[in-house]
Amino acid sequence: MAARGQNSGQPTWAVYLDGLVAEHGSLAAVSERLAALHGWREDVDSITRALRRLRTRGSLPGGKWGDRLLRTFGLPASVDARLRFMGSYHSRFVDLPVPLCTDLVQLWDRPPTSESRPGRLWLSLARATLALRARQPDEAATHLATARTLAPGDPAAQIELALGESLLDSRARPTAVSAALAEVPELLQALTGPDADCLRARHVGQVSHALNHAGAIDQAEALHAALPDTASTHPFARSRRANGLAYGRFRHGDLAAALDHARLAARHAGDAGHVRLRAMALLMVVRVTTPGSPEGQDALERARTIAHALEDATLLARCDAAQRGRHGAP
Repeated sequence: MAARGQNSGQPTWAVYLDGLVAEHGSLAAVSERLAALHGWREDVDSITRALRRLRTRGSLPGGKWGDRLLRTFGLPASVDARLRFMGSYHSRFVDLPVPLCTDLVQLWDRPPTSESRPGRLWLSLARATLALRARQPDEAATHLATARTLAPGDPAAQIELALGESLLDSRARPTAVSAALAEVPELLQALTGPDADCLRARHVGQVSHALNHAGAIDQAEALHAALPDTASTHPFARSRRANGLAYGRFRHGDLAAALDHARLAARHAGDAGHVRLRAMALLMVVRVTTPGSPEGQDALERARTIAHALEDATLLARCDAAQRGRHGAP
């Protein structure tokens, strides 16, 4: 987004305009496009002067010219990518401590990003994930409701929203597949690449969660087995697949295979730097090892260390549940 050494970590109108200049060649070119789109009612020089004044507004509301810029050009691709990174549960943003994530979201939740529709959408999704990590379901529901008004037209965001809503639904009805997931298979067809891998694995995980609670272990295991598992598949997705298979083998009493899959899930997560996901895989190791085993105890201690480092209340609660020896669906 930034040019000439500007700090792209600080969202300001100056940084935004530098990004547009980098993409379109000059401030005059940006002004010419705005003039043309509005029937040349304002001359290019007047628009250029207005944009130079906008540069000085920092992160204050952009007014008429800020709104015109965002409606005409949207956000620079690098900024859009940053916002999607913060709003996607499968990104490594969740591998940062919750307080730090909160600070970063607050930093970006200001003009110009907060005055754009994609900005408000992905920031709402990011806040929902943070609320879920903090075990604040009511707050998560509020942010998801905001995202619901903004998500149409963006398949990845619609899936992210559906997965968040499904997670909340599962707390009240663990044996039922949430109605929020109904459109996800069709939406997935519009996506390719690493995000598609991760979203597909997360969708299977949510459906399987309900199936496992309903006793349909074979069906849930088959869904995980059908997920892609190649060198080009995103490690997050491979870890979620292995974790699902570990649970299926555990429920069938095949503890050796369950442990192999759980170890593989931890390896895939660790190799890609997905610290939180690695902790979840380690908790699966705890689940499938015999009570009191050194490997299980070591895995629990490592998972708890990660949970404390991330200041993640949900992950800590899962560690406590593992400590008590509760056995539920993942």
